[in-house]
Amino acid sequence: MFYDWLPGGWGGRNGKDGSNVTTACFGTGLMSQPVEGQERANPILTTECEILKDSPGPGKWRGGAGVVKTSRMLQAEKTVISYICDRERAIVWGIEGGLPSMPHGLTLKRAGSTAEERLGSIFSDVPIGEGDTFSRPTAGGGGFGDPLERDPNLVIEDIKDDYVSVERAAKDYGVVVHTIDAELCNYEVDRVATEALRAKIRSERVANVRLDPELVAQRYRSGAIDALDAIRKHAVILDWGTGALLPESTRQFREVFERRSVATWKAG
Repeated sequence: MFYDWLPGGWGGRNGKDGSNVTTACFGTGLMSQPVEGQERANPILTTECEILKDSPGPGKWRGGAGVVKTSRMLQAEKTVISYICDRERAIVWGIEGGLPSMPHGLTLKRAGSTAEERLGSIFSDVPIGEGDTFSRPTAGGGGFGDPLERDPNLVIEDIKDDYVSVERAAKDYGVVVHTIDAELCNYEVDRVATEALRAKIRSERVANVRLDPELVAQRYRSGAIDALDAIRKHAVILDWGTGALLPESTRQFREVFERRSVATWKAG
């Protein structure tokens, strides 16, 4: 048996981004363990442990980044996995116009299969076998302040650091970035296109947050949008495995989103 505590990100602050990949501490000896120590004592192999791109909540001051950790089960008998976490439905929110982070939830891929099974954030005693891989991301912190007011040069630095993708730089920050040479971290902001995109987002975002949630769910199920679009653009909470709308969770989330983010946009 082994327990695994994973670090996440803290929220953005007025004038400063949130702290990245900060380990939770529950007492002496209960901090995040080195993967090498886990592998020596348990029949698992860690195949991925790195900062999770696009996990920070966007804002004028973004939240800190979380991580993603993936492990493969080695030879063992009668093995089960349990998981308890938070923020699958109660997504880490932004404040003062900032945007949310992302949902938690473990995914499992059985040996010999390419299909991923989403188990969510709270479950127990799920049997796993040799060759099964399980991946668990941790959310970043929520954003502080309107992300459309973030300095594009800071967005470029976040792209270089793999905190933010070029795609989400446009969607969340309204910053249009051209990749000159990714290996050399050479990127360029299109200032004219950025100004136009930010104006477009400003004119549409309140309506997008109030779009019919079932329509958003349909778009998610069709693959037209992803989970971050559903959360950050439309403030809709779904069953992230099936795409089914969670109406009460969405109602509660939108209530908070209106108060913490939309009210600031309207005032601005």
